[in-house]
Amino acid sequence: MMCPKCGKEMRNGYLFCSKDGALSFANEVPSPFENAKNAEGFVKLTEPKVGGRTSVEACCCDMCKTIIIQY
Repeated sequence: MMCPKCGKEMRNGYLFCSKDGALSFANEVPSPFENAKNAEGFVKLTEPKVGGRTSVEACCCDMCKTIIIQY
């Protein structure tokens, strides 16, 4: 895949969580005392995975530091 920002070739790999939690996206990172699902712009990218790392396929551009995923 070519990077949409700089046009260079992107490398394939995985975006993963370092703990057994799910990957999510929101406008801002909620505090540990808030329910993440209530964060503005919340999108659940993966389900929680007990006993292993949660991951999603991604493309990474080392030139402009861009990562692209599909969920």
